[in-house]
Amino acid sequence: MLINNINEFKQHLPVSLQLEFGDILPKIKMVERDIIQKQFGVGIYRRITDTAFAPDTKEHKLFELLSEATAHLSLLEYISFGQVVLDSSGIHITSTENVKTAFQWQVADLKESCSISGWSAIESALELMEILPDGELKTLWEATDTFKASQISLISTLKQFQRFVNLGNSRVLFHKLLPTLEYFQEEVVEESIGPDFWQKILTYESEEDSSQKARLKKAHRLASRALAYGTIGEGFTDTMLVLSDNGPLILDKIQSSSSSVKATASQETVQLIAKTYAVKAQGALRELLEYCQSNAQYFPEYKLSTNYISDETTEDHIPRNDPDAGLAFF
Repeated sequence: MLINNINEFKQHLPVSLQLEFGDILPKIKMVERDIIQKQFGVGIYRRITDTAFAPDTKEHKLFELLSEATAHLSLLEYISFGQVVLDSSGIHITSTENVKTAFQWQVADLKESCSISGWSAIESALELMEILPDGELKTLWEATDTFKASQISLISTLKQFQRFVNLGNSRVLFHKLLPTLEYFQEEVVEESIGPDFWQKILTYESEEDSSQKARLKKAHRLASRALAYGTIGEGFTDTMLVLSDNGPLILDKIQSSSSSVKATASQETVQLIAKTYAVKAQGALRELLEYCQSNAQYFPEYKLSTNYISDETTEDHIPRNDPDAGLAFF
């Protein structure tokens, strides 16, 4: 485990704790199982917990960050239970002659602080993963579902995504959006330009001809922009996520990390933003297809796409806007 006794737990929390380790242990196990291991993989979890590493190693740094995250997030989960006592006569709030139960605003502030600190540590750990040197830790990271999901995309990092849409520098939110990104990539962007040309722009950096590489790079950028816009549009519609790891609805253990955000966004606001990005995605797809069509002589793979218009059949095609695939022709 990342935290094995109450003293290790207290190292990460600047508060006076008067509880037994057995009280908080179930929440520690839950956080390690549902957040740490799912995000970073069982292999990495076992490596940093089974062996003690020197302070100057990446493993030790990661262990410290994930221990810090576990301490704060497990306390966050425990707070609601810590205020009450359950017995056969009902639910009671504990209070003695010397100790009073904290005010509701004090409890809320403590929860917010735990959430901010815990998810900030997760952010720092994800950032560390992006700069790992070659070695066993990097190999274990590259074997995780989290890493694999990011690598099959045109957009594999938060930095690349934020060239088009600002996520508030939240790697947590970026990784939560990866399933939506993967869906829009496979079902819309790749389908629009065809699988052959898709693979071509996905590996454009291996192109030796400088002029062709520049053309493929532009196609890559246009496709990435459409993918980013479409992901946000789908994300708002399907999961009610806004461009912050606060919500507007707090789903799937997305905790607040901004003290200024208190209220849930209205359904009308969410739908408006979703529609705006859906329209932007359609426009970006249209620009991508127009670019591919105008440079088809350089993109033989694109000619295999169902959206390619040959000179012989131009008169048979009527362009129209398609809500699912951008500009389509028949």
